Amino acid sequence: MSSINHEIDRLAANWAARRDLGKLSAGEQAVFEAWLAADVRHLGAYGRAEAVLGRLERLNSAALDSAPDAAARPSGWTRRRVLWTGGGAAGLAAGLGIAVLRDGVQQEAFSTAIGQMREVVLADGSVVSLNTNSEISVQFTGNARNIDLLRGEALFDVAKNRHRPFIVSAGDTRVRAVGTSFTVSRLPQRPIQVLVREGVVELRRADALEALPVRASANIQAIAPPGAPIVTMAMPEEKLVRDLAWQRGSIALDNQTLADAAGEFARYSEVRIVVDPDVSNRTVTGLFASNDPVGFARAAAAVLKLQMEVKGNEVRIF
Repeated sequence: MSSINHEIDRLAANWAARRDLGKLSAGEQAVFEAWLAADVRHLGAYGRAEAVLGRLERLNSAALDSAPDAAARPSGWTRRRVLWTGGGAAGLAAGLGIAVLRDGVQQEAFSTAIGQMREVVLADGSVVSLNTNSEISVQFTGNARNIDLLRGEALFDVAKNRHRPFIVSAGDTRVRAVGTSFTVSRLPQRPIQVLVREGVVELRRADALEALPVRASANIQAIAPPGAPIVTMAMPEEKLVRDLAWQRGSIALDNQTLADAAGEFARYSEVRIVVDPDVSNRTVTGLFASNDPVGFARAAAAVLKLQMEVKGNEVRIF
């Protein structure tokens, strides 16, 4: 883990412990909220710290309840003691994940509806942000952390644990990470795409697991077309920000056609944008609310000097 990430985890653990003790003044609460808003990694790290706290408390309570008498009860690890002595939240979460899985396999499933986004803290402390109309299944064992992206798109902020690889499967593509941040998308009529925000991932085909993996590091996009080799390309910082705009409830368009924009908005809303063929190749650039296709159509029509009309669940641009 980089020194930056280690520091983020340390601060997240400290904030979680102080809030658990109820020791934040009004001024400190404002500082805490500003820290959360300053970087998306802060929110993920804090979520992992809180997940560790809750899991430890449940385990400790179970241990106390199972002891026959007070003298025989284990002292346990309280929420406060663990966070103030335990180093980083990510490392704690990884170790805790092994503890809660000692009885076998843990399986969970998470999904979002059209227009819904959701953040999930997994048992190991990893954080998954699900985009619209997405679904994952999770299977954790003592040796591996396996995620199957069944549809849609997800951002994975992985808790570091070299002894338990974190593997995301999307169709015939396998993405392996140790401790990193990356997105995987599995959308209709599109190849599997992986965007690495931080760290390094390795990609393989399911039918060629013995072949050398394709490695992708920060600001690299990997594309896995069906029946073709996996390719990688550098991703400019501004494009990376645009591609992750969905986390903020936005769609970022950069000189994209109205037809492509309509397809993108269809992922987020039941209201359909219908573009007249004569103007479908006109292009538009801007940042738009993903849940407001009518607002987008109105803005696009004004900029491109076109017409628009709304009828029920359909908005036409012509």
